[in-house]
Formats: sequence, structure tokens, C-alpha cells
Amino acid sequence: MILVTVGTQYFDELIDAVDDLAGRGVLVQPVFGQIGLAKRTPRHMKYVAFDKDILSKAADADLIITHAGTGSLLEFISLGRPMIAVVNQGKAGNHQLEFVKALEGVCDFCWVDDPAKIESALADARLPKMKRPDLLGELASDLDSLLKT
Repeated sequence: MILVTVGTQYFDELIDAVDDLAGRGVLVQPVFGQIGLAKRTPRHMKYVAFDKDILSKAADADLIITHAGTGSLLEFISLGRPMIAVVNQGKAGNHQLEFVKALEGVCDFCWVDDPAKIESALADARLPKMKRPDLLGELASDLDSLLKT
């Protein structure tokens, strides 16, 4: 199963791009989407707005296609599943692009800066690999501390 997720907000361009790939038969496995507050609904995949069991689904997924949100990336990288992170450049200050570029310094993973590039990135989807294995735990701990303040 291929899992696509946009987190808790919306990223219609990501859902549209994956739905198109599923509809054209580019993605041959079943696709399950967590579409958040999407304004449009997919036609070629099963989906829910929000899924409390998203991490369990992600742990079993053959491929994760996710928005490049900080929390999602840190959680999905720690699962060790093949993934493609997709930057939502519509987010304030383009912080997702800044985050993936910074994260790329400590982790080897596949990411694209535009949902239109997902199809060409499929061949590059791979297991995320930490360049410093201890750093992911440090990043998660620092993020958790920041969120509690």
C-alpha cells in the first residue's frame, strides 16, 4: 500500500498529483490518503480526512508520500520506510523548503519541491538513512521541548 498524507491542514496539489498518478496506473499498488482539510476529494484512492492510526498505516506502507511538515518528516523518517517528502511552497515563508534542506544535511532521503515532480521521484524513493543516527532522537527531543513551551 502507498500512503499519502498532508498532515493536519491541506495540500490539495499533493493529493491531486498522487490521485492523478493512481488514475493513470503509474501507481500500481492501492493508495490510501489522509487528506486533511482538502477542498477537493480524490477519485482513485481510498481516503479519510484525518486518521488517528496514521503511524500504524505508515509503518506498514510500501511507500510514504508526505508533505514536508516538520512533525511528519521526523516521525516518518524514524519508521524507516521508503518515502518521498513533498514541499508545500504555499506555506508561510516557505519554511518546509528550508527545513528539508537543513534536514538533508543529517539525513539522506528523497524530497521534491513540487508535487508535479513526484512521478519522476518514484525511482529515487528510498529508506531514509541518518548520517548521524543519534541526531534524529535529539531533533525529536528538541522539537518536543519547543512545542511544550
